[in-house]
Amino acid sequence: MTAGDDGALWSGRFSEPPAPEASALGRSLVFDIRLLDADVRASIAHVEALRDAGLIPDDDARTLTGALSEAGDALADPGATFDPSDEDVHSALERSVTDRLGEPGARLHAGRSRNDLVVTDLRLWLLGEGQRIDTLTRALARALLERAREHTDTLMPGTTHGRPAQVVTLGHHLCAQAWALTRDLERLTQWSARSATSPLGAGALATTTLDLDAAATAGRLGFSRPFANSLDAVSDRDFVQEWIAVLAILATHLSRLAADLARWTDPSLGWARIDEAYSTGSSMMPQKRNADTAELARAKAARVGAGFVSLTAVLQGLPLGYHRDLQEDKEPAFDAADTLTLVLPALTGAIRTLSFDADAMRAACEDEGLYATDLAEALVVAGVPFREAHRRTGELLRRLEDEGGSLRGLDADAWSAFGVPHGSSLLEPARSVGARSGPGGPSPASVKAQIDALDAALAT
Repeated sequence: MTAGDDGALWSGRFSEPPAPEASALGRSLVFDIRLLDADVRASIAHVEALRDAGLIPDDDARTLTGALSEAGDALADPGATFDPSDEDVHSALERSVTDRLGEPGARLHAGRSRNDLVVTDLRLWLLGEGQRIDTLTRALARALLERAREHTDTLMPGTTHGRPAQVVTLGHHLCAQAWALTRDLERLTQWSARSATSPLGAGALATTTLDLDAAATAGRLGFSRPFANSLDAVSDRDFVQEWIAVLAILATHLSRLAADLARWTDPSLGWARIDEAYSTGSSMMPQKRNADTAELARAKAARVGAGFVSLTAVLQGLPLGYHRDLQEDKEPAFDAADTLTLVLPALTGAIRTLSFDADAMRAACEDEGLYATDLAEALVVAGVPFREAHRRTGELLRRLEDEGGSLRGLDADAWSAFGVPHGSSLLEPARSVGARSGPGGPSPASVKAQIDALDAALAT
């Protein structure tokens, strides 16, 4: 068989077919088949551009559009068979249309290249996935808000360095996680606005001599604008880099939330209990109830971040123009979407069904160290410079620790000598939290205001 008979879209220039191992290396159908729907849409839009330019008659355009839809449906069937010449989704679709129509099918590719087609398909697919990730992220943020409303005044120790620091409320902590997700949503929206550019019509790199209206094609596909530079249009993959980067940041936030769930549900802490539907047991130890949902979500961030590193390594150093290296953009982009599509609903369910132990959290607030900053700030109110107040408080805590004493054991005289006669009242967690009632703080009133602001943010 000669190259001209092998069915490849570019075979006319060659006298021999590709070596089997070379063909296997370049074959991307196994993963880019998920671009099939986008390829059908882009091809139909291109047919309409060819028709508007007078390059194909109306009847042929209708026939091609129908054949594209039929071929797309057939190739989407799980039992579909592919020809050995189908190296990617684009060649599979065009071959299927040509098999159906003969000569009219051969008109389909006029004025376009796989270079502009593949990047059009990928933009369409990612923009659709962006909407899905947005919806799933909003669902998780709303789940956090639902739980925050239940716990605006539930007291708990806040931590720095993983150690008790100051008293906050559970609602405050949950709102903190939700605020991070709103920034992820902003990044998704901004990425989408930047990525809504149609490359179709850029051709291989220098457009085409055919009179095709790239702006009309962009409008048909739902893009905001056509490409501004054809060479940039086929070379650009920063929209894929940014996609993975945005999802990597989101995955990092999810990993942090998962780490909190794993910690809170640790029986040695006992602040929460994960629902059985989101935990697993042990194949050997009958008593185990493991927070596997949280553990897996925690680990998935590494997978998405690695995809960003992988793609960046592929792109760095490439000269301007299309290179086959760019075929490596799809798998990390797909994997990032798949990973977040798995993690987000699982964490949403885990949050909605999580059982909090408010009494255990409140008991942990008995740690006197949580009120050291309150004591230092009380000295500041009395006129003591903060560094002096910090030193005095630290010295008091060290002395009590050495003597086996406690702040709650100090009498009125000791508090007066320290400079804060009302010091014992500062050791109450509700008072400590309530005193932090400014915007963004942990007090119940502040948390309720944050919930309202988050509600408004999620509604836009």
